[in-house]
Amino acid sequence: MRILLVEDEPLAQKRIKSIVSQNFSDWKVIDSVQSVREFRSKLENISNYDLILCDIHLADGLSFKAFTGMADLKIPVIFITAYDEYALQSFDHNCLDYVLKPIDELRLVKALQKAQKFNPNSETPSLDQSFINNIVKHYTSKSYKKRFLTKLGNKFVFIPVENVAYFYAEEGLTYLVEIGSSVRYVIDHSLSELESDLLDPLKFYRINRSMIIHLDGLVEIKPYLNGRLALAMNAKSEDALVVARERVNEFKSWINQ
Repeated sequence: MRILLVEDEPLAQKRIKSIVSQNFSDWKVIDSVQSVREFRSKLENISNYDLILCDIHLADGLSFKAFTGMADLKIPVIFITAYDEYALQSFDHNCLDYVLKPIDELRLVKALQKAQKFNPNSETPSLDQSFINNIVKHYTSKSYKKRFLTKLGNKFVFIPVENVAYFYAEEGLTYLVEIGSSVRYVIDHSLSELESDLLDPLKFYRINRSMIIHLDGLVEIKPYLNGRLALAMNAKSEDALVVARERVNEFKSWINQ
């Protein structure tokens, strides 16, 4: 299987190539591109490939734009994305499969196994131009929270999201803890709201029911009791920061993206 990999994150590129080589010894990523322009150039020689693994968001725009104006593709395409629900609903009918970031190895292998069984003469939907035009028109990059407004004493202050070490919930309140200073602030969002709508999933991860950490604030990871992991952050904490056992494998995948 000859693969065209469309991915602009070096770590993600490395992880995908590793998963492919470890699980499909006779498959090869023969080309990797990082921009819409490069992708479009490779599509001009589409017969060189048997499969496309395609991240949605590239440095210079949406990868969908590379397909604009082309004839309907019969080559299988597996999209890779950190979001978005609208696009994922469309993918069910217009591509072979999709894989969410952070990339889970078993999920990607399952998608690749589907590609292995792909029959270009079957009725498997292709990426037709009506789908491409619609998705380019309506698909917008996810906008995440840039700062949090909170009260400190008798004044309001705002904390840039880059300065957050972690969030935690306690007795019905949600707190933001600042990197370095370890000062904590009350914010008007639940952990569920933060996780599902406001924070970049490539930067923030919910390690247990009561805490979300920021990758930029992570300093150290150590084994902990019962298969869990203990984390050290660039901010003080009165309690141990522990990754729940059922989240350990996903957490490792998130770190390793």
